[in-house]
Amino acid sequence: MPRREVYEQHKHEIEEEFAHHNLERDMKADYEASTKIGTDEHVRRLRVQNRVLLVVLILVVGGFSLALGVF
Repeated sequence: MPRREVYEQHKHEIEEEFAHHNLERDMKADYEASTKIGTDEHVRRLRVQNRVLLVVLILVVGGFSLALGVF
């Protein structure tokens, strides 16, 4: 009769295989999600956000420069 350790070792190896398979599947899904090109609406929204951030940055730098010029 096989010892209990043999069954536990076999069970552990199977669990490792499943974990490895799940990891590969998750990594593949994450890679596909990260390389997916956004919809037109999403791209448009990102461009608007970038423009707003650029305008705010210009205003902050301009205000800071004006403040230094006054004092």
